[in-house]
Amino acid sequence: MKALATIIGIFVLASTGLQAQEECNPNPPFGMAEIAALSIYQGNYNNKDYPFALSYGRWMTCKKPKTMEGNPRFSLAREYRRIIDIYTQIGLSKTDPSEREAYIDTALALFAESFEIFTDEEQDKYELLQRRGRYYLENYRVIDNGLQLAYADFKEMFDRDPETTTTTADGYYVRILVDNYARTNQKEEANSLIDAATPYSTPDLLMFFDETRKGLFESPEEIISYYEPLLEENPNDIEALKALSDAYDDLNMVPELIEVLRKIHAIEPTFDSALQLADVEQGNAQYSEAEAFYIEALELAPTDNAKKEINLDLADVNISLERLQTAKRYIQAALEIDPNYGLALIKMAAIYAQAVTSCTSDRDLEPFDRVVYWVVIDYLNRAKNVDASVTSTVNGQLPSFEAVQPSTQDKFFDLGYENGQTVRVDASLNACYSWINESTTVR
Repeated sequence: MKALATIIGIFVLASTGLQAQEECNPNPPFGMAEIAALSIYQGNYNNKDYPFALSYGRWMTCKKPKTMEGNPRFSLAREYRRIIDIYTQIGLSKTDPSEREAYIDTALALFAESFEIFTDEEQDKYELLQRRGRYYLENYRVIDNGLQLAYADFKEMFDRDPETTTTTADGYYVRILVDNYARTNQKEEANSLIDAATPYSTPDLLMFFDETRKGLFESPEEIISYYEPLLEENPNDIEALKALSDAYDDLNMVPELIEVLRKIHAIEPTFDSALQLADVEQGNAQYSEAEAFYIEALELAPTDNAKKEINLDLADVNISLERLQTAKRYIQAALEIDPNYGLALIKMAAIYAQAVTSCTSDRDLEPFDRVVYWVVIDYLNRAKNVDASVTSTVNGQLPSFEAVQPSTQDKFFDLGYENGQTVRVDASLNACYSWINESTTVR
């Protein structure tokens, strides 16, 4: 504001216009009783005749009566809110900048006075900060440094009650503060506020925090240089650990990533942390470690869909560990959840195809080995019949297995089969295939 004195103590608005007055008058106009003046003031305020309302209500800002005879429900704090609105509405209607600023300055003076004259019982200071902060924000074009003043009030709100400030209006005030810190490159302030607000945040707000944090740093290296010292001071700083995990992942720093992920999981074990560790260990060919974390993730899985997917992951690591029977059990568990899970059916076909490779590792492929490929083909066809999303994958695999299925020579002369005959793939075929225990049809 310019160095123009406020309306309080200098001007009073009468219905005839703006008139000079040397001092604030604590008495209602025209010798009226307080309750009568209050009635006229309130009626005109409700009718939005703000100058007339002010002429009958301004005396309250001078006398500051906490009670009023004949009106047990009188609240000076409530009337201050109305008079602030009156000064604001009159000010915004002025075309003369000096007049407009004088009225707005007076409204701000009344805000400041509210913090001093009202007890916490009469006026909640957190609510007062909220109203004044929004006032600065809504009128920042006519208030010097209005935006920064708004940010200061919102920050004080957060310092007083971080949970309420974070949960109010889906984090409206926290978003404003974090966005301001990010725009002005105040990285430490932004991260500190995000850390403090995170425990009370909704998923949408957490997503906003994640996007903001990504924008605070120009590179993963910068993230590492910022967060590693914080971690040295506080090894259990979960937000620093999470930020470092993303940076290490971006830079493919696998040993560091695994170490940080293990710390996160030890401090805050969740489905997501177990699954992330399992994925990283599997990608690093540490299949036994991956299996342990996948089993933990399976126990923590929130939905059946998550469970069936993790069962497939467990099948994969067991295939890598050459434990095909165990892998089969996980596929069966996935199919118990969803019998039409195309990917699981394809995986079962892959397990049986791997069985042939394992059983013939030290000998030539025999006609009875080729019978197993009929079961592989059965599962592939079943997959695309029940799950159209895997049709392309199945069609790409089928020719390879059809090319190695039993030939006419194999069927009729070596194996003694007839078309349409049902045969078992189990120990009766060969001891190596006893665990498969599937039926198929000669074709």
